[in-house]
Amino acid sequence: VMSKDGVMNTRKVRAATTKFMSKQIMDQVESNPTIPVKALHEQLQKKYGVGFSIHKVFRAKADAKKIVVGDYKKQYEVLRDYILELQSTNPDTTVKLELGDVSESNLVNCTSRCFKRIYVCLGGMKKGFKACLRDFLGLDGAHMKGPYPGLILNAVGLDSNNGIYPLAYAIVEIENCESWKWFLECLGDDLDLHAMSNFTFVSDRQKVMVVYLLFLMFIC
Repeated sequence: VMSKDGVMNTRKVRAATTKFMSKQIMDQVESNPTIPVKALHEQLQKKYGVGFSIHKVFRAKADAKKIVVGDYKKQYEVLRDYILELQSTNPDTTVKLELGDVSESNLVNCTSRCFKRIYVCLGGMKKGFKACLRDFLGLDGAHMKGPYPGLILNAVGLDSNNGIYPLAYAIVEIENCESWKWFLECLGDDLDLHAMSNFTFVSDRQKVMVVYLLFLMFIC
């Protein structure tokens, strides 16, 4: 409680539970998920005049963020429903899902198969690319952060205004020759690529030769 001289007297308040605090900071976390725990701690103490445990505020932020962005584990559990919804609302959509063995996941007490990788190419984007766009593809990857790290691989084209045209993406376990080859094979099947295809591939400088060699491997 705040004393007369403006000094914060810290004491335990049973009502100041993690659940209570997570509700109070929900709006701040939703507008800025990267807000520092220290800033939330100071805001709560200033608002209520009570000394909160910084560790409890940390847990409250984690709970609030889970509500805002969703629970990762539960989102993976509804992945098949997401795939069915994609295919029902986007005709000719290609989705390829691979699951890994429990032994590959390095998880303890895991009783089910685990997510390994997924490839998605929406039917409308595929049809538009084949009908109107140039024989040009940009390839890149981006690392994922969070409790379930991985890599997002993506392929984009150019539209008639030289704008980026998203075509396909995949979430894979790691960036290596195997994952890139799998992604390119899926992409080649969707775009009907073959040994005589006249396509230009662009990637960052370190991967240009690797991607080119992988492309040669799967079309031959």
